[in-house]
Amino acid sequence: MRRNLYWLAPALLTALVTAYQATTPQLWRDELATWSAARRSVPEILALGQHIDGVTVPYYLLMHGTIALFGDSALALRLPSLIAMTAAAACTALLARHLWGPFPGLLAGSLFAVLPVTSRYAQEARDYALAVCFAALSTLLLLRARDRGGWIAYGLSVAALGLAHQLGLLILLGHLRLRKAWFAAVLPAAAIVLPFTVLGLGQRDRQLDWLSRADGATLANFPETLFLSGIVGGAVCALAVVASHRRLLLAAVLPVLVLFAVDQLITPMFVGRYLLFVVPLLVASAGRGLALLRPVPALVTLLVLALIGLPVQDDIRRTHSPFDYRGVAAVLRDEARPGDAVVYAPRDGWQFTDIAMAYYLGDDAPADVLRVAGPDENDSLWATECPDTAACLTAARVWTLSADNLETGRRAGATDQLTGATQAVLAGSYRQGEVRRIEGFTIVLFERS
Repeated sequence: MRRNLYWLAPALLTALVTAYQATTPQLWRDELATWSAARRSVPEILALGQHIDGVTVPYYLLMHGTIALFGDSALALRLPSLIAMTAAAACTALLARHLWGPFPGLLAGSLFAVLPVTSRYAQEARDYALAVCFAALSTLLLLRARDRGGWIAYGLSVAALGLAHQLGLLILLGHLRLRKAWFAAVLPAAAIVLPFTVLGLGQRDRQLDWLSRADGATLANFPETLFLSGIVGGAVCALAVVASHRRLLLAAVLPVLVLFAVDQLITPMFVGRYLLFVVPLLVASAGRGLALLRPVPALVTLLVLALIGLPVQDDIRRTHSPFDYRGVAAVLRDEARPGDAVVYAPRDGWQFTDIAMAYYLGDDAPADVLRVAGPDENDSLWATECPDTAACLTAARVWTLSADNLETGRRAGATDQLTGATQAVLAGSYRQGEVRRIEGFTIVLFERS
């Protein structure tokens, strides 16, 4: 036990830190998309992948099994990410230990545990934590395979990384070895991931249409974007440079530069969370940088960085989103009556208000009278609305839930997010009630005149 303490202690610390208030932040829109997709049958998930989120299908299948075993509470949905980040801490410590010894390993794993970014994505039902875990594991297995074989295990970990997050395979730019064994391990892994890559390329315009090109300031501020704190991120990067392990730094830096080049030359896609898989590599190097300070200054520095990150740690445990879905659901739960209807706007956006109400209210949600086909029937994340609004919108009381604009942040008005046909029916046959605001939403109750 004592010989393994350098990685066991960071793993336990990570589990404790990330589990603290793990269910306090409500699900945000990306997690709602996970829930919507993963609760479908396996054939329906595969059909969804033909239209959108093709690269995320392996994760949705994993979450389908998770829901079947543990249910769909916030804790259950976030459980794979919590486990993955705990494993990533162990792998980060093992990676630093393999290169520099037990004390740098202990420092690296402990630093990983207290980073705000670790908690943020451990508490998210998406695939980023899995990518972080498999990036650290594949790098560790590469070093071990180089020294004493085990290329099959390395190839499997690379395949898992690619299935978790396609862009994670950019780490291979730093892994590259001009050896037959390396290519023999990587090529089958790439073949496993290839079908999902093809799907993703065909869906690029739909998936990334919300992005604009990054600029020099975006690249300069990347440590803050990646680590959620400029001071913490800058310190980790500086310590990693001090360690000066060329291969590890290349594996961390090259993916960032290549993705930025793709963003500039091909299509916008430079997003901080898409590159989270480089975090354990930088942190492993930073562990070596800390160890060079000698034990007492190293531990003091680690403590200071943890304290600097505390305000961010507190923030991420409050909310992950400016949209208070839970608050809206509470209003409907308390005030809606049997026979009430609800109208969502915008219906084709990324706010996923209808999915949120289905999650938080289930069968207690007011009738979605304009919906004629749900997301699962459409093999998408969006419902289809009734083409004859006047014929479908006949309830005595209608709630309108209008979400703020995601791109501009413009606050939704009482009716300006609704379709023209819906506005006409409400204006002609209903009396508008009080306009209320819940963070991210404008809620109005209309009663038939």
